[in-house]
Amino acid sequence: MTNTEIETVTDTEISSEVKTRRRFRLFWCVHPLQALLEAWGLAFLVLYLLSCVVGQVQATVFSNGTLMICGLAGMWVTLRARVPDHTLWLQVLWELGVGAVLSLSLAVGLQVLSELLGWTGVWDTAVADRSVVTILLGLTGVGYLVARVGVRVWLFWNRLRKRRMVFALTHALLTLPVITMAVFVVGMTALTVLSGQLATQRPESGGWIALLADRFFLTVMPVLGISVVMISLSLVMLIVPAAVFSYVVARRTTRRLGALAQKARAMSEGEYGARVEVSGEDEVAQLQRDFNTMAAQLEGTLGDLARERDTVSSLEAERRKLVASVSHELRTPVATVRAMLESILERDDDALSDALRADMETMDGEVKRLQGLIDDLFTLSRAEVGQLDLVCKPVDVGPVVQHAVDAMAPLAWRSDRVQVVADMPKGLPPALADRSRVAQVLANLLRNGVRHTQPGGIVAVMAAAEAGAIRLEVRDTGEGIVPEDLPHVWDRFYRGESARKQDSRGAGLGLSLVRELVEAMGGSVSAESVVGEGSTFTVRLPRAQDVDLVDHA
Repeated sequence: MTNTEIETVTDTEISSEVKTRRRFRLFWCVHPLQALLEAWGLAFLVLYLLSCVVGQVQATVFSNGTLMICGLAGMWVTLRARVPDHTLWLQVLWELGVGAVLSLSLAVGLQVLSELLGWTGVWDTAVADRSVVTILLGLTGVGYLVARVGVRVWLFWNRLRKRRMVFALTHALLTLPVITMAVFVVGMTALTVLSGQLATQRPESGGWIALLADRFFLTVMPVLGISVVMISLSLVMLIVPAAVFSYVVARRTTRRLGALAQKARAMSEGEYGARVEVSGEDEVAQLQRDFNTMAAQLEGTLGDLARERDTVSSLEAERRKLVASVSHELRTPVATVRAMLESILERDDDALSDALRADMETMDGEVKRLQGLIDDLFTLSRAEVGQLDLVCKPVDVGPVVQHAVDAMAPLAWRSDRVQVVADMPKGLPPALADRSRVAQVLANLLRNGVRHTQPGGIVAVMAAAEAGAIRLEVRDTGEGIVPEDLPHVWDRFYRGESARKQDSRGAGLGLSLVRELVEAMGGSVSAESVVGEGSTFTVRLPRAQDVDLVDHA
């Protein structure tokens, strides 16, 4: 790993590692100032213990104690202070500042405190020259900086092994030999040091504190120090070849998994013919075979679905053509029948009895209804195949709305006792639409509103300008639409349960035709309703940019 790679660890990644370790409530989780105070307190505790045994134990105890103060304080701040989440240069300045404060607090602060409390005998017994003590305590910050580099290396490695399986396997392969080596070195060092210390002379004076200090600083601490040095040297000599060997071993497995992941990614992007080469006989090989089997089955299934889709699309296209052809062919005979009926009904002679005339009028009404359905089907079928005749240009929708209302109002009042009114603002911008299709849309919406409004009700048409659109609203005071039916009102041939019970005149084509026409003109439709209060059908048409060619006809 190069220095460049270590420096590329981003602030976010370091912050993520720190957050993970905060769950332990021990490592890299406190402000550096708190870590410095804790380290200084530990150093003070060790200094106090040494001051209690001045003159009672060997001078080596105080030398080892001084080294312990440096190592314990530096390591404590290294492990406790959180890693800053700033830019690289700010992190460097941050760590240099913490290291400097750590050195000064020990080299100056601890010695000043010992002078005030009269504990200078600790330093005088440890070394002959007090300046050596100052240097040792001052070097604690340097050791802290070196250890913090190691912390960042560990965080970088931890990030790698979480994101790449090859490094995770390398880490797992290295864990056991490192632990074994550490245990062996500690054990051998402990046996060596303890065997030599068992014959050393115990302190002749002093109590249990002197005995504790003598045994700890002359036995335990040397064991720890020698173990740390030997483990560090062993790791330096063995970790690189062990890591390379572990990486090579792990790479053989991860290379096959990487190839499998690459093929899976290719399949997710639509390359369903992707296959992976099977190598070996282990679990990874079995996974490769299963992947190939699954890919083959998926490819076959998708092929069947594609053929089925093509078949359905072909049938749907034929159905549309059939509906268009049939509706077109039906228009002529229905028109002929209607013309003959109208001709008969217009006679003034008494050739028709009253009963026959009534029957003929009923037939004329049903033929008109049938003609309307055929016209709607024909328009819908042409819209589906993209053959609908549209001439979209700037249109003043005000006269169109007023003409539709004027045409519908007398009939609505005479047949259903429903008022049809319009509320049009002045200065409404033009819409980009087909004038005749807008009139057809309004006629369908008005007929729908009148059909579902009780006598005495009102159907109102309103318009307003929006950003980029002209909004037309047709509101009625009818029975409303239940919530479960509202999403389907624009579907072809869909009629709610209440509509089927109350009115048998509709076929469920009016609103679907409205949607097709509006969307063909680049607009949109929506519906709102409250049961018992009425419904609002909204049409939004695009606004025209060129207002000089507005059709006011």
